[in-house]
Amino acid sequence: MIATDQSARLDSADGDISAAWVWIICTALYVLFMAVAWFLPDVLQGSALHPVTGEPNWEFGLLEQTQNLTLLATIILAAMLAARAGDKWMRGWLILITLGAFFLLGEEASWGQHYFRWGTEGWFAEYNDQAETNLHNATDGWLDQKPRALLQVGMVVGAIIHPLLKLFRRGKGLIDNPWWLAPTIVCLPPTIFSLLAGAPKAIDKLNILPFQLQFYRASELEENFIYAFFVVYLLSLGARLRFQRKQDG
Repeated sequence: MIATDQSARLDSADGDISAAWVWIICTALYVLFMAVAWFLPDVLQGSALHPVTGEPNWEFGLLEQTQNLTLLATIILAAMLAARAGDKWMRGWLILITLGAFFLLGEEASWGQHYFRWGTEGWFAEYNDQAETNLHNATDGWLDQKPRALLQVGMVVGAIIHPLLKLFRRGKGLIDNPWWLAPTIVCLPPTIFSLLAGAPKAIDKLNILPFQLQFYRASELEENFIYAFFVVYLLSLGARLRFQRKQDG
C-alpha cells in the first residue's frame, strides 16, 4: 500500500522513453511510406491476389503488413505488462488493450483468410462488401470508421489536450487519476502523423480543390500511426513502471 501511494505521488512522465526518438522514428516512417507511395506504388499494393475476387490484394502490401506487425507488437507488450501489473485496475486495462489489439489484428487479416486463402460464404458473402471474413467491412462503419474516429478522439485528448493542460496548469492535467491511464507527451508524434496521414482524404471529401490530394491509401497510413500510438503508449508505460519500482526500492 505504501509503495502504491509513493508511486501515485510520482509524476506520470518520470522515467519516460525519449520523445525525441519517437519523433525521429515516426518522421522516418512517414517519409518512407510517402516515398514508397510516390516512387514504388506497387510495393503498397503487394503481389498476391485476393483469394475470392482474384483482384490485386492490398492486404499483402507494405501498409497493411506493417499494421499487422504493429498490432502483434501491441499484443505482446500489453500482455507482458498485464502479467507484471501490481494494480488490478491497471491489469484489467492492459488486458482490455490486449484483447482489443487481438480483435483488430484478426480483423485486419480477415482472421487468417489472406494468409490461408479460404473462400467467403454465408453471411460474409452476403454482407461483406470486400468478400472477406471480417466484420468491419460488413457493418456499415460501426466496426470501422466509428471506432477509428473514437480512437483518434482519445489520442487527441490524451496526447495533445492532456499534456498541454499539464504544462499550463502546473502539472494538473485532464486525466490525472489513475496516472497510468493517460498518455504522456511522447505519444504526440504518432497522433500528429495519424492526423497528417488522413488529412488528404478528409480534404478530398470536401471537394474544395480542383485536384485530388491522395496518391496513396490515406486511411491505411492513418491506421499505421494509430496502431503505432498503442506501441508508444505501452513502451512509455513500461518505462515509467520500471522507474517507479526503482524509486520504491
